[in-house]
Amino acid sequence: MEVDDDYIGLWRIVECVSLAGIVETTGIEGTEFFLDESGDVSWKVSEDAEPMPFFNCETYEIQPKKGSTPAVLKFYGTYEGHVIDFKVEISDDLMLLTYEKCCLLQCQKISSSDPRADILYSFLPALEEEFFWDISIRADSGREFKVHSLVLCLSTPDVNWFCSPPPLTGLQECVIQTVLHYLYAECLPQGLMEEVARACIKSLNKMHGFGKFVDLCQTFLKNTNLKHQITSMVNDMHACADKIIDLFGGGGGQGGSEGVSHQMDRSLIDNPAKLCYVVKQAVREGAVAISKLLMMCDLFSRRKGELSREERHDIIKYTRSRIPFFLSQLEKFLEVCKKHTSAMSVDERHEIATYLVPEIESSLDMVSKFVSDIKAALEQIINTSEKEKPADSKHDKSKKGSGHISNILGKTLKNALHLRELKKLKRLNDRASNLFFLFVQKKDTFSSMSDNEKVRYISRGLDSLVDQVPTFLSRLQIIMSDLEVKLTKREWKYLFKLGTSKIAWGIYKVENNHPTLEPLVQQVCDTVHRDQFTSSLVALGLSKPRQQQQQQGGQDITSEASSSSTQNVDTRYIQLSAVESLCVPPFAHDSVMAKMALELLRSGNKTDMTFEIIVAQDVGDTVIDHTGSKTVERTESDRDVEITYIPAHCVVIATHCEWFKRALLSGMKESIDKKITVHDTNPDLFRVFLEYLYSGQMETNDLSTEQLVDIMTLADRYHTLSLKSLCEQALKHHVDDENALYLLSFADQLNAKKLKDLILNYVAEHPEVTSSELYQDLPEYLQMEVETVSVTGLDSRSHSLTNHSYTDVPSSASSISEVDEMINTMPFVERVSNDLTTSSSSEDIPPIEDAARLENCVESLRDVVGDSIPREQLVQVSLAADYDLNRALNFLFP
Repeated sequence: MEVDDDYIGLWRIVECVSLAGIVETTGIEGTEFFLDESGDVSWKVSEDAEPMPFFNCETYEIQPKKGSTPAVLKFYGTYEGHVIDFKVEISDDLMLLTYEKCCLLQCQKISSSDPRADILYSFLPALEEEFFWDISIRADSGREFKVHSLVLCLSTPDVNWFCSPPPLTGLQECVIQTVLHYLYAECLPQGLMEEVARACIKSLNKMHGFGKFVDLCQTFLKNTNLKHQITSMVNDMHACADKIIDLFGGGGGQGGSEGVSHQMDRSLIDNPAKLCYVVKQAVREGAVAISKLLMMCDLFSRRKGELSREERHDIIKYTRSRIPFFLSQLEKFLEVCKKHTSAMSVDERHEIATYLVPEIESSLDMVSKFVSDIKAALEQIINTSEKEKPADSKHDKSKKGSGHISNILGKTLKNALHLRELKKLKRLNDRASNLFFLFVQKKDTFSSMSDNEKVRYISRGLDSLVDQVPTFLSRLQIIMSDLEVKLTKREWKYLFKLGTSKIAWGIYKVENNHPTLEPLVQQVCDTVHRDQFTSSLVALGLSKPRQQQQQQGGQDITSEASSSSTQNVDTRYIQLSAVESLCVPPFAHDSVMAKMALELLRSGNKTDMTFEIIVAQDVGDTVIDHTGSKTVERTESDRDVEITYIPAHCVVIATHCEWFKRALLSGMKESIDKKITVHDTNPDLFRVFLEYLYSGQMETNDLSTEQLVDIMTLADRYHTLSLKSLCEQALKHHVDDENALYLLSFADQLNAKKLKDLILNYVAEHPEVTSSELYQDLPEYLQMEVETVSVTGLDSRSHSLTNHSYTDVPSSASSISEVDEMINTMPFVERVSNDLTTSSSSEDIPPIEDAARLENCVESLRDVVGDSIPREQLVQVSLAADYDLNRALNFLFP
């Protein structure tokens, strides 16, 4: 399911219009929802917001506009099976959602940035590499852990880490290692053992300031147990399939890669009674497997609100990984059936058909009565539903008066959903009626046959089975070989959510109409006659425990406990949850440490290093006073130099910027003085850059095009790829006729492919842009790309450029050898070379570099590296770095 980029992003409900067209406060204003590219929707609802049915939906689908039919945004609720359709109109950052004639929601886009640009926030590199540590914690084994008081105070501000000995001293090594991982990453380490988690709880349960860590360990133990149980549930389904294969003599449990046993059990063919018994047992095993499947679907649907997005995806990924195993078991079963059916002679089929006649007649009578009871129960449920209005659940009771617009809106939505459910039930009843009449006709036809005709009829059915089994087996093998192609992860996720939604809706309706359907459910339990099947239905809330059935109204403690377990959704059966999500650091926008680190930078406390920002100004320029920074002036010849000092923290800077870490640990001037000099940047924008390093976030909506360009340049210079990607995404919304060519050249220089492609398309769609003088200043290869895209489109550009042996132009961070190689492969180089060889005057060759800038860069490098590097190498590095000191240092110290 492809989703238009216009829909992807974070939206906020800002206004709600009632049936009468009046804008009033409903209580849901401020609710935010995020539509991602994979079809998931996540909601952020305040505690005071009025509950709405679509808040429970966690999947969406966009049906595009067709002719006069407007586009539709569908929200799928996986618990009660709701499908809530909104007619949608979208324009720039505004989206209007209309639900039939019920209400209109006005939504404002808050952020359209790619969620993948968000980073996982942690200080683990500082812990693992032990740079800039100031505290040592000794374990009971004698091992010392070198840690950072700054980071520990960010994660546990209530703990005194400066006492002697520091907290955690003397604990088990595995416990200290687990605790420190949590303190540096706000998560548990991968591969954590259950006994280690228990030891952590025991050691820190009464220690002040570690309550959140203890709670997380307890959640880990609970979720680990749940994961074991859900794995056991899937294994039970596999075991049922193996038993079915074993029953037919296929050796499913021990067949291994050989599949079906070569020693086929002929007693099934020679003994029709045994064959009939085996078929009945196989059906019972299949019913048990189906009950386990129902539990899984119901569990996923009911618990989706308690699971994180990563945990839900983990479940979906796990279920998909089991499909090949189930298909291989189905293949074994079909091979068994093929061997049995192909080995039967005509006389054996006749004998089996003769034995099956009375069995089939009794089965038809039982099924006929069961289907008739289902039809009657459905009609009773529909009649009852038509007379009742949808009652508010205990969670939906509003604190406001019943006449408040939010209550009217909620009730209107629920009434609409109630009517839709009635239609769904009626369609289901119509299908059941059609199937019932068709079944009755088949049964009457079979009953009217003579005994010989019945035998011949069944024999023909066996013949048809013999012919169809090889076809089924061949198709299955094709499906297995093409599984990855025909069922992508994205498609499976969508099908899984849709399927579980429908199954959960069916279970929900059976549960809500338990008195009416209880006799039918009990009849199924008695027919299957398997404890596993019955216990599964009890867990689903579709049946009562045996004790409760035998002691209705009694005071038996066991009965009351069982009743409570089936009525309370939270304790009905195990809560499914993944463990992996507990072992992944939080995203920056969710990290508590990120917020506290940003506050620490702004406060200027506990700093141990300084950034020296040097900005050259023309004489007479006004010097800006940067709040929180120390600014001085000095004069050099005919220009003023403004120097701004910004204090920072070595461990934070080194953890989140590899370039700065190398500078601070290089043993050079920067590491000795704990000062990094930065040239040619605005101090205010550099502070924004630092705030991103501290917090992992940057608000791009309030930044101008020039500011985004400058920050993206800093990100490229210091190899902060996540920030560079964030700026690139933000600049896409700033492209216009005036800056398109400038941004095209800029994106080309920094190798920002996505931004460059977008601008190429923009220029191709706005050819008037190329009439400006700036277009003529573009390199010839960029002009050629614009012309190619204008004629053939963006997709043909790569083929056209490959004919010239040209790839992307390198960014400023490329190595010297890469720069030389790329320049030599550019399509205009050959033409320039020809011009140089044919030219008779050196005046045709433009100057290559500014000698003054080159000399300044070489001297600055000499101040940093000393006399150990020859001048020729410094000149080469300066030229490659375009006279930028920081880039030149990066070339020297990669």
